[in-house]
Amino acid sequence: MKELFEKVKEEYGVEIADENDMSGAWKLVEMLKEKGWVVYIITARGREQVDAWHPSYGSLYAQFGEIPHFESVVEGICLTALHVRELEKNGTL
Repeated sequence: MKELFEKVKEEYGVEIADENDMSGAWKLVEMLKEKGWVVYIITARGREQVDAWHPSYGSLYAQFGEIPHFESVVEGICLTALHVRELEKNGTL
């Protein structure tokens, strides 16, 4: 998880202390929102799910039949934000 948080800091300049740092992760949600993304978070016993939707792209995961389950919501937000960054870097968005 430490490597994930280091990558987030490198790409977004946001520090995530640990897998319980929702305030740090929420900064990523706000950044995605500013870029036009809608972030969906579903949490239930045994289910931590994050997806994002953009009008120019569609759903990050669901449109491809994927329903990723994460160890924590914080992990899901971080991985989703990094996925968005990759789309930006390769010119998809």
